[in-house]
Amino acid sequence: MPSLLKLFSVALFAATISSQANASQATELTLTTEQGFELKADYYQPENAEERAVLLLHQCNFNRTMYDDIGKGLSLRGVHALSLDFRGFGGSINEETDRKKFGRSALLGYMKHWPKDVQLAYNFLRQKVGKDGIIGVVGASCGGRQTKIVAENNPINAISFFSSNVVHNDDDETIADYKSISKKPTLFISAEEDGTFDGTQRAFTLNENVNSKFISYKGGAHGYPLLEQDKHLSNTMVDWFDSNLVK
Repeated sequence: MPSLLKLFSVALFAATISSQANASQATELTLTTEQGFELKADYYQPENAEERAVLLLHQCNFNRTMYDDIGKGLSLRGVHALSLDFRGFGGSINEETDRKKFGRSALLGYMKHWPKDVQLAYNFLRQKVGKDGIIGVVGASCGGRQTKIVAENNPINAISFFSSNVVHNDDDETIADYKSISKKPTLFISAEEDGTFDGTQRAFTLNENVNSKFISYKGGAHGYPLLEQDKHLSNTMVDWFDSNLVK
């Protein structure tokens, strides 16, 4: 018959696991812009919160749920994480931004709002970590441009460009433009046959931080499918941010 001490240890272990699981679950938030537009986001609140956070920006053929495993993993490391649905995607849709009604041409109309929408999400995390807190950001595909914009305009300590063409090899303007954030530790991810590979490789070459890293894959998977192809990639990204979100 098991001892009371053993039973208590097992119960305590189970309670600890349950507590960690509950702490990592996403809470759906609504961030309202000055014009009253409602943006949906998933907030992963750490149980033992530190003054660190990561903003997660999805690709344009997906939505905020692509970062669920990464958000949960970050929260278990004490890192606040927020995955935002861009205006016109996921839950951030109203009658004026419903692509099912208006088609892809409507995309250009509301993309112009994205920098301010992303800034609103950044401000939410800034409130969570305080003025001296540390914030990172990851952008997949089209989310990479918004990542670059928010990193140029705010104190960002670590960046990830995920299947995102940050620079073009033959475009001096985008190369010069990238240099404004080239000193920041950056995690670059791309597949060799994806159209973002050459630009990603070029950006990695231009990056000046010794902690920057380039993860490449065979094939042509773009963004989220790489997370399914490599089951360790989510943990790799969590580990990298955990190590590089430092002052």
